[in-house]
Amino acid sequence: EDIFKTQDCAVFYTETMTEEIEEKYKESDLGQMNLFVIPVTFKLLSKPNRAMDSDFRYAKEKHIPVLPIMMEMGIDEFYSAKDKFGEAQYLSPYVHDMTAISYEEKLKKYLESVLISNEMAERIRKAFDAYIFLSYRKKDRHYANQLMKLIHSHPEFRDIAIWYDEFLTPGESFRANIEKMMQDSKLFTLLVTPNLLEYVDGKPNYVMAHEYPDARKAGMDILPTEMVKTNRAELRSKYVDIPECVNPNEDELFKNRLLDSLSKIAISANNADPEHNFLIGLAYLDGIDVEKNTERGIELITMAAEANLLEAIENLIDIYHDGIGTQVDYKKTAFWRERVWEYYKQQYGETAPCTLRELRNLAFDFHNLGDYQKALGLHEKFYKYCCELFGQQHPDTLIAINDLANIYNSLGEYRKALNLLGDVYPLCCRIFGTENFDTLDALNELARTYDLLGEHLKASELYGKAYKISCNLLGKEHPTTLMILSHLACTYNALGNHMKALNLHESIYDLLCQIHGNEHPHTLTVLHNQAKIYDDLEDYTKALEIYKKIYPLRCKILGKEHPHTLITLHNFALHYGKTRDHEKALKIHEKVHALQCKILGEEHPNTLDSLSCIAYTYVQLGNAKKSFEIGENAYLIQYRTLGKENALTITTLFNLAYAYGDYGNYQKSLELYESVYAIQHKIFGEEHPDTLNTLGNLAYTHGELGNYKKALELNENAYTRQCEILGEEHHDTMATLNNLARTEDNLGNHVRAFELQTKLYKLGCKVWGKDDPQTIKSKERLEEYRAKLSSQNNSDTASKKPSFFQRIFKKKL
Repeated sequence: EDIFKTQDCAVFYTETMTEEIEEKYKESDLGQMNLFVIPVTFKLLSKPNRAMDSDFRYAKEKHIPVLPIMMEMGIDEFYSAKDKFGEAQYLSPYVHDMTAISYEEKLKKYLESVLISNEMAERIRKAFDAYIFLSYRKKDRHYANQLMKLIHSHPEFRDIAIWYDEFLTPGESFRANIEKMMQDSKLFTLLVTPNLLEYVDGKPNYVMAHEYPDARKAGMDILPTEMVKTNRAELRSKYVDIPECVNPNEDELFKNRLLDSLSKIAISANNADPEHNFLIGLAYLDGIDVEKNTERGIELITMAAEANLLEAIENLIDIYHDGIGTQVDYKKTAFWRERVWEYYKQQYGETAPCTLRELRNLAFDFHNLGDYQKALGLHEKFYKYCCELFGQQHPDTLIAINDLANIYNSLGEYRKALNLLGDVYPLCCRIFGTENFDTLDALNELARTYDLLGEHLKASELYGKAYKISCNLLGKEHPTTLMILSHLACTYNALGNHMKALNLHESIYDLLCQIHGNEHPHTLTVLHNQAKIYDDLEDYTKALEIYKKIYPLRCKILGKEHPHTLITLHNFALHYGKTRDHEKALKIHEKVHALQCKILGEEHPNTLDSLSCIAYTYVQLGNAKKSFEIGENAYLIQYRTLGKENALTITTLFNLAYAYGDYGNYQKSLELYESVYAIQHKIFGEEHPDTLNTLGNLAYTHGELGNYKKALELNENAYTRQCEILGEEHHDTMATLNNLARTEDNLGNHVRAFELQTKLYKLGCKVWGKDDPQTIKSKERLEEYRAKLSSQNNSDTASKKPSFFQRIFKKKL
């Protein structure tokens, strides 16, 4: 009743929820729905039932929107369990807050957002050439859906709507509704199966008792269609004067019978009418009086768009931009948006509000495509028009400046972006207020800029603030809110809090799968961030599994040369480096670097990051000289363009220090490590994993220079903190333990060295396996220390044995 107050829609449900719907029937029974509404009660959450255990899961798998309506109070804890609704928000008719938006208004707005409007539905229904009334038993619904597809598979009958009585319609009785539709229909199609012959409680079924006799009485043309072999003699006895059945699998005969009945009403002339094609396309897209057929719907809307119907072009933009019933396709979005922009320019001029709006949108389309230079040109044009028309401090100009900062960040010009945003955000706060969508955009972009500059602590503060504002403005489950939360989680990961970041990303990913589907670019971005965290947590198997899932999807959706696709490929290479397959890592890094030079330019941060990784990989392959030649070049450009405190610059300097150490120039290596450690200590703090890793490398370098006491002091400090923060089984912690054992050995403390190396060997067997090269090397060192310890023990024993003169002297005493 609440739904029917605002929506002229159809409601489908089964009379008993204890009966499972067979898998083969789910597409026709559930897959045709535009929305699943689930009334939530304690019984629903606590007892096994089809709604939660089957229907709800089906809706999530098929990305059909779900609306939970809370019918009982006090069950939120059960509702929010991970195996139930989790973080999904619900509507409640029982919350009475005079200051909040009412339940009725929220329900109305939600239904309007997921269902086609009543006005549009009416336009669509008027566009059909005619209606067929489809009569069948409810238990044959699966065959009804099959028959609809068979009818519409013939181009001649594409624009014929099919009405069937499976739904409730508001404001009319069941019988009255059927009578009305029979009056409006040009053909009565009787779906024939053995179920048509059944009696219910000793009485003829509804089709036998009412629908068929009413059709005969009205003089309708009747077409019996045999979907399942049925006793013809019994059929004729129960359905008086029934015409000869036709088998839909006998294609030509079935088609001809339909043609005979519908030839007078199928209007082929409509096929050339763009508006007609657009409306029929929408019908197939939303399943309005026809079966849902996304491919056909988009095909018809595209025909209308190609005929320059503006309404169809704008609809296609929404379809491809948001992935409505199809894959997100930014290339097609940009293509159709450019058509709209050109249309507005011709009709209203270059600076008309509608033209400027589409200019800005087109710039973002090219941004999404990864064509940053084209996007920059369009953003600059939009900014120029705003300045000329409105002045520097006009709201539209501020929005244009924020857009420019956004594209500068994507182009790697972070300082330019920061200079713009430093002025824009305070102005937005003053002009729009702090809790405003445009102010939120500026704040979010400012946080992103600090994040890209490596100032993760500052970024996390700003993202946290943006997240709270977005929750207030848009709600916790809005895609924008979820993406801000994802950025916040990334800063937690950068600051070393990997588990907190992972938990957030997992919940965000689940929600985005429900909202966008699991192949939407935003969903893939969050999944990509998860993989990176698994890599940081050294769960390489899980990370590789996710990268293998993401890469082909990004290639398909964004293209092989899109910057985001290249980032995934870059992380693939990093993964192979971490798992010590350096040959493979180098090959991928070089491929990524070449593509980034072509697409982003040689001085883009992503390009330089790849160059730095190539340098590091050469060290691992034993070519330190080649490594620091490449690394120094990358470092100088990063220092100049990003600044010495940027995360990428620091990483390159760390890799350079490593290369010099591997080359044997420990003094140079020490100097560089000390610089890295000082910057990391300042930016990340002394307990960040990267800072501790550098401290461990500092200790190792002091050891190589013979400063064993200093090395021991630093190693002990690093190892204690790493055990607390990372755990003793983390790769960095185990590397420091190895260095600690080595330092103790160099100081002559062989017993301590042996104890530490024994611990490391046992950890290596557990973490890496006995046959891993690092475990084998650890065992070799263990044997080396065992030999030294044995030699020391023998030497000590020999030194304690009394001399000949001592023995003689002792006897005399």
